[in-house]
Amino acid sequence: MRLNMWRYHKIKELLGRMDKRCINITERLEVHRWVARCNIVYPIYQFMYTAYTLSTFFTAIFSGVLPFHLYNPFIDWRESTMNLWIASVLELIPMNGIVSQTYMMDVFPLLYGLILRCHVKLLRQRIENLCSDPRKSDDENNEDLMFCIKDHKLILEYVSVMRPVIETIIFVQFLLIGLLLGITMLNLFFFADFWAKLAIAAYINGLIIQTFPFCFTCDLLKDDCESLAFAIFHSHWKSSSRRYKSSLIYFLHNAQMPISFTAGSIFPIGLNTNITVAKLAFSVVTFVQQLNIADKLRKE
Repeated sequence: MRLNMWRYHKIKELLGRMDKRCINITERLEVHRWVARCNIVYPIYQFMYTAYTLSTFFTAIFSGVLPFHLYNPFIDWRESTMNLWIASVLELIPMNGIVSQTYMMDVFPLLYGLILRCHVKLLRQRIENLCSDPRKSDDENNEDLMFCIKDHKLILEYVSVMRPVIETIIFVQFLLIGLLLGITMLNLFFFADFWAKLAIAAYINGLIIQTFPFCFTCDLLKDDCESLAFAIFHSHWKSSSRRYKSSLIYFLHNAQMPISFTAGSIFPIGLNTNITVAKLAFSVVTFVQQLNIADKLRKE
């Protein structure tokens, strides 16, 4: 995040330029609605990640063990209950900071994806209104079309700035989530007691929301881009000038290329990839069951 901080400042600048295009009250209200959705998403992530941290902390305390087993050479938690609480609280402080940093990195792709969908939909509405006012001349209609083309270029620039950061984060998560989810499910099914299962369930929810919401948003974004191309084709262009039609063809050609993200430039980010990665967890559980590894470990 430190290395790519300039990208966040650039994205903020681009969002400011895109928001300036929202002139009428309808578009401004639409932006406020999407911002409200983002404001709801953030505390949901915060709650899910904090629930994992606190549930792991209290489950371990009531079980008489350290919650995160961080190395502490100064306090022997086995000596007394007081030492256990002190050592556990000292572990909770840095872990809470780590978890906070993690959910901030995990939530920003979704927030930027939602805002991207907002501006794509606003652009589609502007395109649908092209040449709908009979009082406007051909030059004015052509100027409106040019503004829409500039808006589309601004959206593509926004995507190009945010793409390297998002693709790297999702790529690492795709590599780890299948294995981590598989190991966690093994612990859930074969080794954990009732209280530990509550903490594990919170951890599984955290693993799922790392990638699933953004993958779902990417699929919706592809549908939005397809609707954008349809809106261009079905706009009121039949009675327009030749210059207008030439510009519209150029716009339609560029709009037909959907906005998509790839994890590490290897596989596309979407629900299909997310489900495929999640299947690895069930493959790990099935493998352990077939070889009776869990029973052997319990006997040992």
